[in-house]
Amino acid sequence: MNELVRNRAIGASSASASHRAASEMVLSTMALSETKRMARAHSAAVHSLAIDNIEHRYLLSTGADISIQLYDLNNFEQTATCSRQVAPTSQIAANTASTHTRLVSGIDWYPLDNGMFTTSSFDHTLRVWDAESMTEACQFDLESRVFSHCMSYTGGHALIAATDESAHIRLCDLRTGSFAQSLLAHHSGSMAAAWSPEQPFVLASGGIDGTLKLWDIRRADSQLCSFGHSGDSEASPSDSSSTAIGGSVSSVLFTGDGGRVISMGSSGKVSVWSIASPDNPLVECQLSVSKGSNALSGSTQMALTTATTRQATDYEMLFCPSGSNVIATIDIANGKQVASLNSHFAPVLCVAWRPEHLELYSSGADGNVLIWCPPVAEELSEEQRQIRQDTWSGSDGDDVEEPT
Repeated sequence: MNELVRNRAIGASSASASHRAASEMVLSTMALSETKRMARAHSAAVHSLAIDNIEHRYLLSTGADISIQLYDLNNFEQTATCSRQVAPTSQIAANTASTHTRLVSGIDWYPLDNGMFTTSSFDHTLRVWDAESMTEACQFDLESRVFSHCMSYTGGHALIAATDESAHIRLCDLRTGSFAQSLLAHHSGSMAAAWSPEQPFVLASGGIDGTLKLWDIRRADSQLCSFGHSGDSEASPSDSSSTAIGGSVSSVLFTGDGGRVISMGSSGKVSVWSIASPDNPLVECQLSVSKGSNALSGSTQMALTTATTRQATDYEMLFCPSGSNVIATIDIANGKQVASLNSHFAPVLCVAWRPEHLELYSSGADGNVLIWCPPVAEELSEEQRQIRQDTWSGSDGDDVEEPT
């Protein structure tokens, strides 16, 4: 770090280069937080996490035990180890009459107001909830298992894109409570989708057939392109495009500038694609996936650090499940895996980035929600240090339940 400061002071490096180098140095040192931890609230696998877009203060979690937990990340209790423990401030219990009846596959905040959030489930429904009263406001019946859903953060419309087992991606309109549109997207079903952060009506979707497509929902011929395929956009999914993706698409993200799409395939291949040149990926990273592992065969959740500006020199790090207990950290500029985060007792399924706080939240099949951050200097007494060591070497993973 001293060298970075010195180079910048003598003009040996530009401001943007120094900013990128400093960001890379800090983010590559991410480790399990020793000063803050989450109370265990789930009895089974957690499949989705969401941090609100307004204050970046409230975290939602849900999964196989069908409960929904709401945390206030600024509300914590001091423990004997001097760590701050965050417990749920409210919840929708599994035995509540209005809750989902099967695995909850996705959860998301309403982008413009943290008084509302949405969930999707294998019980065929997508539901809208009041965050204040934790009660259901309305629901959509998609008549098939829903793998994921997403809303546009631009505020340009109130459509929810839902992916499920059918060949269609359904667009649910919050304003009318009905289906606004249906895209014939992936013949084998779709696992993931994401709205562009710059163009409200542009959507990327990933299919079980291994195809990654881009849509403009305003057009009669909505499909703009199929990534990794230079020929006819209606070509069979058995062509080279599915090989380019790396199996079925388990997760999709846009970069902050809206010009690139990041995909992760069930084989562990992570690819960064340019919207302007969709035939071949800009960079790729092949994660090491254990033989026989099916952790990436379903919908998973990646997270991207938020760039401070829209310059190409900004450092954006991708955190993604790797099909094991490890979270891979990838520099999307070159596809290099710069670090691995390993403290879960079972495969990681979802991660969420907390902007401006340099905190990453993760969870998965062990039901634990963990916090990752750059190391923090802290003075502890010998007694406190021993208590903390005993706490972290305890049996949190003894009661791990397999995902359903």
